[in-house]
Amino acid sequence: MVLFATAFILTTFAIGSSFCCLALWTIHKSKTLRESFGLLCKYQMVADLSLLTLSTFYCLFPKEYAPKDSSTMNIVICFMCEIFYHYSGAMHDLFAVNRFVYIVFPDMQQQWRNATPKILFVCAIITIWHTLLMMMLDINLYWTYDRDTFVWHMTDTPWTEFYVQYFELYWSTGELGLIVLLDTITFSHILFKKSKIAESEVHMNRRAETRLILQSFCQCIPTTTVNIIFFFVFPGTKSPNLQTVYSAIWIVTNIMDA
Repeated sequence: MVLFATAFILTTFAIGSSFCCLALWTIHKSKTLRESFGLLCKYQMVADLSLLTLSTFYCLFPKEYAPKDSSTMNIVICFMCEIFYHYSGAMHDLFAVNRFVYIVFPDMQQQWRNATPKILFVCAIITIWHTLLMMMLDINLYWTYDRDTFVWHMTDTPWTEFYVQYFELYWSTGELGLIVLLDTITFSHILFKKSKIAESEVHMNRRAETRLILQSFCQCIPTTTVNIIFFFVFPGTKSPNLQTVYSAIWIVTNIMDA
């Protein structure tokens, strides 16, 4: 079990960090990713890479040297992991907003570019509040990693079920709903404009439609995967190895972002 958990953690880190670094290098070299989209990609990759790095080193601490579950260090590390995860997830919504602005309101592209850094800062504040809300509800409510079973879990308190349901599951579902809503409006706008353009331009717009649908679909996969596996599949899983994998699915899905 120890070997499996260690191999799983290291493999996830190796693959995920490689993809994130490659994505960051591509963004740095690309001349077409200098605007809002490139900035969002960069922040998401930094958040993903930070989550992978911090969670990996934390999980690999030997039990005798690891901080106790209730220690300040343990709580802070787990909070940081949670913040990086949700901040990366917020980028999916901002990608949808980016598509919405560029296609539905092209005249506002410059304002959106100027506002993007400020919006990223606001998202960081919201994400930090979202995470700290755990201990606002109950001082004993926080994430931790069990080094006996190699499973990520929340502490069991009277507020755990409430927080998991409303601020994990429903929160993530709301993010997915926002992406679908914005992309539905964006795609509908493309179809409306398409009906008014010349036949020679139809092929070009089909390519744009394909990219839009593919991008929207891909950005829904990580959060949807976490919602299904962590909240519905993981609780009923009996296999220790699968429990290790499923409990860390919120970290594994960062590979999908890259």
